Amino acid sequence: MKFLMLMMLCLFTPAIAHADAKAGEKKAQICLLCHRPNSPTAYIPTMESQTREYLYIQIKAFKEKRRPDPAMQTNVARLSDRDMRDIADYFASQKPVRESFKLDAEKVTAGKAKAAELKCGACHMPDFSGKKEVPRLAGLHPKYIGAQIVAFTLAKRPHPPADGMSAISENDAEALAQYFAQLE
Repeated sequence: MKFLMLMMLCLFTPAIAHADAKAGEKKAQICLLCHRPNSPTAYIPTMESQTREYLYIQIKAFKEKRRPDPAMQTNVARLSDRDMRDIADYFASQKPVRESFKLDAEKVTAGKAKAAELKCGACHMPDFSGKKEVPRLAGLHPKYIGAQIVAFTLAKRPHPPADGMSAISENDAEALAQYFAQLE
């Protein structure tokens, strides 16, 4: 009876639970050519400690060309579903990578206030570590996260409905980005 229950559990457990972080480490080596700390391009995020569900969804979006980026689309084109899940599991299992950023204390303070006003922590968690398909914002490069906030504001990238999101100015986006960047 226990064996039958175990088999049923395995059949109905989402496939993401069966990803292999060790296999993902090997598969992720191409990712690390660009997605690394102190990358020459600040617009490429580090992925360590990002949520596995979010990473999988984003890799799949590039593969299906729902996220426009020719380089990413090329890099993920041949990945199987299992590969994408393994890579996502690998990065999710890693500790966040800390970079040092030149931040403006006034902008950090303004960003903290704006994040509270927008209630960003309601979905992204109070510490901005993310959860399931909601990404971690803490510690991301301010140029990357600022550009993403602007893309959400301009509807160039989808974001779930959030009060005030469409009214974020470029200054607000920069302040939010600086606030998120300084978080652990």
